[in-house]
Amino acid sequence: MHSPPAALATQAYSTSQIALHWLSVSLMGILILAGELRHVLTAQTGVSMRSVMIVHIGCGMALLAVTMVRTVVRISRRRAAGADFSMQDACAHAVHLFIYAFIFASCMVGWVVVNAKGLAVPVPFTNLEFPRLVAADPALVVTTVWMHDMLTWGLYGLLGLHIVAALAHHFIARDDTLSRMAWRRAPRKQAAPASFKPARVRTAASGSTAGVHFSKN
Repeated sequence: MHSPPAALATQAYSTSQIALHWLSVSLMGILILAGELRHVLTAQTGVSMRSVMIVHIGCGMALLAVTMVRTVVRISRRRAAGADFSMQDACAHAVHLFIYAFIFASCMVGWVVVNAKGLAVPVPFTNLEFPRLVAADPALVVTTVWMHDMLTWGLYGLLGLHIVAALAHHFIARDDTLSRMAWRRAPRKQAAPASFKPARVRTAASGSTAGVHFSKN
């Protein structure tokens, strides 16, 4: 069995990349749910706005950390793969980095919004808090909330483009771009059928023809 070329081998996502991707998807889903539907959640479930925003901010800080790790991993793997990649690969790489940049910028601006309101960003499950980036400033709150909204909508656009491209690869190009990010088990080795067994191989020295013949039990 021939091993795949090195250029193809570098395209496979590692287990850590797959785990970080789906962790990011989960965090972003909760983040969007708590952010965009906060008024509905508080009205329909009776959960306090403070609780919803704690979840929103906590997921935002976690997503910020995960995105920083993903950026380092992606750049390092791209360098290890070398410069032999197509224009399509380069565009996909650029879109991913833009998504990471928008996530980073949106989370950092959100951090500033919280601090500008005179509040601290707590470290989950501890009595600690993240450093305050700015002092309380009502005027800064107005500006940064607008920036946070614009960055968020820009991020939604990039995510939409990313999802459409992934679906196009799967349903139109019919390649393995989407399936490479799925959790999968290593394929099992198939055993020989029980109804057949290999006969003894007779060599050319015994005057027989070379080859393997199968006979029924």
